[in-house]
Amino acid sequence: MNRAISGICSIILCLFIAPFLGAQEPGSANATQTQKSLEWHALGSSPCAWWLPVDPGSSNSFDINDKVNKLRSDGFQCEVFVIEGSNPQNTYGNFQKLLEATKDTNIATWVVIVPPAEGGAKTLPYRLDYVAWSRALATLSLKYKNFRGFNIDDYINDGINGKTFTKDYGCKIYATKKEINPRFLFVPTIYDLDRAVADRLAGCVDGVMLWWVNLESTSGLRSILEYSRDVVGGRFPVYGGVYAHWTSWHKENEGNPSPVVFKQTLEVTCKYTDGAVIWQLSLNPADPLLAVAKTFLPGGSSSYAGKCGTGFHNEKQ
Repeated sequence: MNRAISGICSIILCLFIAPFLGAQEPGSANATQTQKSLEWHALGSSPCAWWLPVDPGSSNSFDINDKVNKLRSDGFQCEVFVIEGSNPQNTYGNFQKLLEATKDTNIATWVVIVPPAEGGAKTLPYRLDYVAWSRALATLSLKYKNFRGFNIDDYINDGINGKTFTKDYGCKIYATKKEINPRFLFVPTIYDLDRAVADRLAGCVDGVMLWWVNLESTSGLRSILEYSRDVVGGRFPVYGGVYAHWTSWHKENEGNPSPVVFKQTLEVTCKYTDGAVIWQLSLNPADPLLAVAKTFLPGGSSSYAGKCGTGFHNEKQ
């Protein structure tokens, strides 16, 4: 083969293999650079409190300043507030008041928007227009620097939510907030994370909240979290959701998780995810689960105090 033909063949070969050379396989130099550019611990290094507006059995009304003072005195550095039309205390207006009350604190604030299946049509002002929610919240984040991001609950599941949040629509929600404030994060809730789900979400989320629904045991939790991280392949962070309250599948007469199981769930979550969020955490000083949660805060007695979510990703680099 002469040099001219050889040169042409080399060019053709390069054009053919170039797309494959550009692919970012997990563990490659390019993938590692992408991983390092992500915010892997946006929930902070201690559990984030998705707290109850009014504690069970309390005769008090929703007092924003009281809640903020309790969060600060307990040492929490991250909080979650949910906006839902079925609850007169969880309004968009009250959320804006919360941002105003926390703007000069070190408390990172997140908000949850409910999906269609949880009353999204009744949630004002944007109801089922999740692109409008994304635009409004991202704009609000420009004013309040501690407003870190938003979540859509039950983002991928069977039924109406799955039909609403298609890949294209989810990417539009993501692109809308990113155009306004790239530092503002979109981290939706999911309950299963396999390769198909990871592929569907990659590039259009800043992470996910993956919830463990067994309130009686941690058996299998580590394996699920390790598998989930493997299928994600470094494309986005995985934050672990931990329940501190009974749920629709774990009725009130069965009670909240025991302090022992709650502690074990937080330990596994802190070790094998990029951070933890605690659902329906009571700020009542007499609540034993609050006492457990506080041991994971900076200065607490847990071995993961102030280190929640910081080990797993670093070990993979």
